Amino acid sequence: MEFNVLLYVFGIFLGLLSGLIPGIHSNTIVAVLASLGMASNDLASMIIALFPAHLVAAFIPSIFFGIPEEGTVLSVLAGHRLVHQGKGIAALKTVLLSCAFAAIICTALFQPSMLAYSFIYEAIKEYIKWILLAIVVLLIARSKNPALSAIIFILCGLLGQYSLKSDMQDPFLPLFSGLFAMGAILTYTSGKVPEQKDEPADTGILKWTVIGVVLGMLAHLLPGTGSPSQVATFITMLVPLGTTAFLAAVSSIAMSQGIFSLSSAASIGKSRMGAMEVLSQTIDVNQNIFTLLVLLLLSVAICVAVLYYFRKMICKAANIDFSKANIVLALYLFAITALISGILGVVVFILASALGWLTIKLGVERTNMMGAIIVPTLLLLFGFY
Repeated sequence: MEFNVLLYVFGIFLGLLSGLIPGIHSNTIVAVLASLGMASNDLASMIIALFPAHLVAAFIPSIFFGIPEEGTVLSVLAGHRLVHQGKGIAALKTVLLSCAFAAIICTALFQPSMLAYSFIYEAIKEYIKWILLAIVVLLIARSKNPALSAIIFILCGLLGQYSLKSDMQDPFLPLFSGLFAMGAILTYTSGKVPEQKDEPADTGILKWTVIGVVLGMLAHLLPGTGSPSQVATFITMLVPLGTTAFLAAVSSIAMSQGIFSLSSAASIGKSRMGAMEVLSQTIDVNQNIFTLLVLLLLSVAICVAVLYYFRKMICKAANIDFSKANIVLALYLFAITALISGILGVVVFILASALGWLTIKLGVERTNMMGAIIVPTLLLLFGFY
């Protein structure tokens, strides 16, 4: 593969920019680039730079603005908690350090994962739906109010099913923006956010990063459990995690799935990441696997370094007067949803916002809102559609 250096650098810039702007997904930009008729090597150079840069930067809106996308949705909960403790910089450092650690570990496991992908799916595909169902039952049973949790879980699941089966361009945007971002905005009570102190990162997160990488790799092999948010939800039922540990786990899961999507594309010709799927249709991934892996890791390293350098500037976002900023955020989310997902997206956005508000008002754990993607997964696995 002869990659274009200038387009590679531009791809990193686009990835950082799209990650920092709420509502813009890397898949959307890749789809636009793929429609421009670029040369294969040029398009591949941009995708392999843009995708990992976006993956890392996308945690920032979820932490500081509460606006997630599919992979970062649960980081809203842990990230916001740290921000309100004056530890927004520590939260950002945790994400960056976890992503860097995860990239290194994934590199060591990359070759074994390619060997495993060819046979693991066949060995477990008959049992995965029952495993997933058992985990869901355990999730609800361990909640403070199982009955209310089950109702919220099912309602979010039905809304998720409707959203995912619609013809919206980005069904996750109105779904998660409503459930998590608008839910928090509608229940917001004014209060001063403390000054964000530049505290050293907790190096104890390494063990949670390792766990996140391994589970992320395994989840990528299992049909129906590919979302980092789903995996993070399941981890909390097996191991009690502190706020920082949880954030580290979510970050490393997302990074591992990004890297291992390249592995699965090369080994079995399938990838669950839209950007990697386009890449595999653009060039022969298997023949260029070493070059692509190096370029992906380089993009991660550059992105982590840039965001770490500007960490204090980024964390100034936490000092915004959110009693006023929330109005702007709500209008922005409504507008971007209408623009990208149309009238159906607006309907889903309003219903999801109501469910997010109701969940908080009832005191139900917000992890139950992950039913929005778990229920559709179960319906698919059990053959209902």
